[in-house]
Amino acid sequence: METKKREESLPIMTDEVIIERILKGETELFEILLRRYNQILYRTVRSYLNDGSEIEDVMQDTYINAFQKLYQFSNKSLFSTWLIRIGINEALQKNRKLSKLRLQTTPLDEKIYQLPDNTTMNQENKIAQKEKASFIERAFENLPEKYRIVFMFNEVEGMTVSEISKCLGISQSNVKVRLHRGRTMMKESLLCMVNKSELFEFGNSRCDRVVDYVMKTINNL
Repeated sequence: METKKREESLPIMTDEVIIERILKGETELFEILLRRYNQILYRTVRSYLNDGSEIEDVMQDTYINAFQKLYQFSNKSLFSTWLIRIGINEALQKNRKLSKLRLQTTPLDEKIYQLPDNTTMNQENKIAQKEKASFIERAFENLPEKYRIVFMFNEVEGMTVSEISKCLGISQSNVKVRLHRGRTMMKESLLCMVNKSELFEFGNSRCDRVVDYVMKTINNL
């Protein structure tokens, strides 16, 4: 994937070293963190939003917010955990705004629950580029929000219950319950149909678009 190739061409440094140098004025190094965590941030936000443009907006806001508050980051937690929390907050804020708009514009009999329309799903099919991956994404979208995020972190990102607990600020037992219920809803048979690494990919031009926007913005701060 192009994202991985680009990062391989960049200096190999730990997050801690990169952050320390950014805080000393080397803001251009923030691009390394962008490319390093674009995939997991995309999958995080994708757990709350379906529309591609809204997801990218939230990702951009998350990175800019993280850059402006980078001095507050401490090595007590992983940078990825810290970034994910910011991303979740941004996604929830976006969802609240969208919910208010839907209440104002959607007829009462359509407010209970809506699946993505064919146009949205066709866009997701093109992004996924594989019919099986798209099929799982559709099932994923039908999950309640609190199950989507733990399913995404565990099944797609491979995060442990402990890591998910820290990211979401909930108990490990709560994580386990949500995972069990989410898996039941998704039906494990669907997961056997595709390579999990192919799900919810965020690379190439989409990755470059977010990186370019964020880097231009922070250079003007």
